[in-house]
Amino acid sequence: MPPSAATPEMPTPGAAAMSAVQLAAPAKPKLRGVSHQIAAFAALPAAVALVLRARTGTAALGALVYGASLVLLFSVSATYHRMHWPIAARRIIARVDHSAIFVLIAGTYTPFCLLLGPGTGHRLLAIVWAGAAVGIAIVIWLTGTPKPVRAAIYVLLGWFIVPVAGALRAAMGDHALMLLFGGGFFYTVGAVIYALRRPDPFPRVFGFHEIFHLLVVAAAACHFVVVDAALRAIR
Repeated sequence: MPPSAATPEMPTPGAAAMSAVQLAAPAKPKLRGVSHQIAAFAALPAAVALVLRARTGTAALGALVYGASLVLLFSVSATYHRMHWPIAARRIIARVDHSAIFVLIAGTYTPFCLLLGPGTGHRLLAIVWAGAAVGIAIVIWLTGTPKPVRAAIYVLLGWFIVPVAGALRAAMGDHALMLLFGGGFFYTVGAVIYALRRPDPFPRVFGFHEIFHLLVVAAAACHFVVVDAALRAIR
C-alpha cells in the first residue's frame, strides 16, 4: 500500500487523555506572579537596610529573621508563578510556596515578640513558630487539604497578635498599631479571595489570584513599616 493510502496512526489512550487535560486546563493569566516578582526585587535591599539600621543585637536578629522570611516569600512565589513547570516539579515548588506563607507569618511576628521580651513575647514567639511548623507539615504531608481550610489556618495564625495588641500599642503607639491591623486586614481579605476564587475579573490577564497577590504586597508593605518601628524600639 502506498504511503498516501496508509491508515493514520491512532493516538494512544494515554496521549488522548493528556491532550484532553491540556485542552481543559485554563491558561495562566498573563500577569500571574508579576507583582510578587517586583516585590521580590524590592524586598532584598529593604531587608538588608533593616539589618544595617538595627541598634542592638536583638534588633538585628529580628530584622534578619523577618527580612529573610519576606525575601523567601516573594522570591519563591515569583519563581513558582512566573515560570511554567512540569507537573512533578510544580507539585514540589507549590508546597514550598505555600510553606513560605507560614514562614513569613512567623517571621513577621518575630520582631514584635522580641520587642515584648521575656515572658509574653517569648511565649508568643514559641507558639507562632510552632503553629507555622504545624502549618508547613500540613502543606507537605496533607496535600489534599482544601484551599479554604489552608486559608483559614493562615488567617487564624496571623491574628494570634490580638491578645498582645495593648502591649504593642504602649511600645509603638497608635499609628503603628493601626498599620499592623491594616496589614492584617489586607491579608485576611486576600485569603478570602484566594479561598473563594472570586472576584475573577479578567481570567486571561488579571484574575482572582492576581488580586490576592496585590493584597499580599499591600499587607507586607504595611507590616514592613511597623516592623521597622518595632526594631527601632528594641533596646
